[in-house]
Amino acid sequence: MILPQYQHKSSGFSLPEVLAIVVISGIFAALAAPSFLGWINNKRIEDVSKQVEGALKEAQATAIRTSQQCSLSISSSSIIANPQSCLPTGTRDLTQLGGGTSPSAVTLIAATNDDIQFSPKGSTSSGNVLVFFHPDQSQGMRCLAITAGIGIIRMGEFRGNHPPTTAQADASNCHSS
Repeated sequence: MILPQYQHKSSGFSLPEVLAIVVISGIFAALAAPSFLGWINNKRIEDVSKQVEGALKEAQATAIRTSQQCSLSISSSSIIANPQSCLPTGTRDLTQLGGGTSPSAVTLIAATNDDIQFSPKGSTSSGNVLVFFHPDQSQGMRCLAITAGIGIIRMGEFRGNHPPTTAQADASNCHSS
C-alpha cells in the first residue's frame, strides 16, 4: 500500500526573515532621522520668519493706508502692534509655529531691541536685522533686513556664525536667497 504524499505549504514568513526586515528597516530609519529632523527645523525657521515678514508688511501697509504711526514689538514668541489696529489680523503667537522659549524652539536675535516703527509714509527711522535660527543646527539660518529710511523689507539667508550674536545681526550677513 502506498501512503499519500502530503505537501507541506509554508504560509507567512520565518523568524529570520522577519528579523532581517526589522533590522534593515531600523538601519534606514536611523539614517533618515537626522535629515528628517533637519527638514522639520528648517520648516519651523521658515514659518516663523514668514510670519514676522508678513506682520511687518501688514503694519507698513496699514500705516500708509490709515496715515498713522505703527509700531511692532517682535520677540521669539509673539508680535504685538501698537496701536492694535496696525495688525488688522491680530497679534501673532509664534509659539504655535515653533518659536518661543523652549530649548528646541526657533530663536530670534535682533540687531537692536527697539520696536520697529513705520511712519504714515511707510518709512522707518531705524533699520534692523532679525536673525532666525534653531539652536540644534547651524544650517538654514534666515534673516530679515529692514532698511532705514524707505523701509524696504527683504528676506535672506544668514551667513554668520552659529549661534549668531547681536553684533553679527548685520545686513552684510543677510544675503538674498
